[in-house]
Amino acid sequence: MAAKMPSPLFSVGEMVKIRNSGFKRGKIVELWGPLAPGGMQAYRVIVRRKPKPVYIDLREDQIIPIPAGE
Repeated sequence: MAAKMPSPLFSVGEMVKIRNSGFKRGKIVELWGPLAPGGMQAYRVIVRRKPKPVYIDLREDQIIPIPAGE
């Protein structure tokens, strides 16, 4: 029997905060699918910094959604 793939909690373009980091906010730019350990969803997040932005690859449990009003 094939295992059901978990659906992603976040979508591309959504603003998020990275747990246990100094970054205040980032934006999801890629959804890689269930590539993290245990079949967890993997994401690429961009954090705007000067002089260049930083791209960080994260698991689903490492990010927190930021409400649209913040």
